[in-house]
Amino acid sequence: MTASELDERQVEQFERRLLADGAVRVGEQELWRALANVFPHRTPGPAERRLLLDALRSIETRGSIRLPPEHGKRWDRSMDPAVPTSVDIVRERSMPSDFSWRTFPWHQNLHWVVQCRNLSTQQVEFLRRVHDGFVNGMFSEPAPLKYRSLQLTGDEKMLASLATTSLFGPSRLTLELLACLPDALPLAWEAVGDGGRMLIFENAGPFAVARRVLAELEARQYDLVAYGGGRSLLAALGHLKTIERPVQSIHYVGDLDDAGLDIAFAARKCAKELGLPALLAADELHRQMLLAAEAFGYSLGWPSQERFSNSARERSLDIISPSLRNQVHNLLRAGRRIPEEVLGPEEFRAAWSILPR
Repeated sequence: MTASELDERQVEQFERRLLADGAVRVGEQELWRALANVFPHRTPGPAERRLLLDALRSIETRGSIRLPPEHGKRWDRSMDPAVPTSVDIVRERSMPSDFSWRTFPWHQNLHWVVQCRNLSTQQVEFLRRVHDGFVNGMFSEPAPLKYRSLQLTGDEKMLASLATTSLFGPSRLTLELLACLPDALPLAWEAVGDGGRMLIFENAGPFAVARRVLAELEARQYDLVAYGGGRSLLAALGHLKTIERPVQSIHYVGDLDDAGLDIAFAARKCAKELGLPALLAADELHRQMLLAAEAFGYSLGWPSQERFSNSARERSLDIISPSLRNQVHNLLRAGRRIPEEVLGPEEFRAAWSILPR
C-alpha cells in the first residue's frame, strides 16, 4: 500500500486510536499496535514501515500529532524507511472559528472548498497559498514535488503528506494540477543495443557483469541494462518516462528471497500505475540462479534472515513463472534464499544460450 492508496477512513480510525488514551506522547509499541488493528492486511517488512510513516504524516497534516525532528534520536533507523519511535499529541489544535473558507472567493479550481465541513487552520492556510498560486501563475511551469512543497508549506515533505488527505482526489486537488514533476529517483541504465528491451537488476554486481556480457553478444535478448538498487527501484521507475530511449519492455531479476520478491511484486504494480510496459520476471535468469546454487554446492539455497508471512509470500510469488514457482516456494518456505550474485559471466552466457565471441 502506497501513500496515494491510504484509505481516508482507515487513517481517521488510526488517528482516533492514537488520541484515545489522552496521553501527550504515543510510544513505539502503541504505534505498531494501533497500526496492526486498523490495517490488519498490511504487508510485513519495509512496506509496513512505509505504511506507518505515510499514515503518521497524513495525520500530522490534520494538526493532531507532531512527528519528532527528522534528525533527532526518536527514530528507528534499523531499516529503510526510518520510522518514529514516538509521536507527540497536539491537544489544543487551532481551528478556524468563523468558517471563513465558506465565504472566501476561491479560484475556480478550488470552488469545492466551500463544501468542506471542517478544516484546520493549517489546511486553510495551505489552500489559501494554493489559491494565490493559481491566481499568480505559480503552476504554469512544472517543478519538483519537494520544491513545490517548500513553496506552499515551507516543508519539503509536507505536500506529499497532504496529498494523502481528503484535500486531494477526484474533483479536488491533484499533484498534476499543482504542476508537480514526479518525485522519482534517477535510475542508472546503459545501452547495449539499439532497441528498447530493458533488463533491471536489484543489485550492482550482476548489473555490471550482465552489461559486459551482453555487449559481447552478436544477438542479444536485451538492449538496455539498469540497476534498481533494491527497494529504491520503486521510487526510480518513474525516471524511465523521462529518458530519451523508448522503453518497449521491462524484465526484472533480483534475489530469490521474500524481500527480493516483494520488491519485484511492488515494482510490477508501480510500473502499471506509471503507465510503463508491464514488468515481467526474467525467467531465464531465475532458472539459472537455481542451477547456479546447485553448482555452488547449495542446492537448498542459503539461510535467510528475513521471512514474510505465508499470505505475503503467496502474493509475491505471483511474479515468478509458473514453471519455477513451486521450486521457489519450497525454497522460501524452508527459510532459504538464493542471492542474485550467483549470476556470473558463465551463468549469464548459459542463460542466454550464447557463447562469447
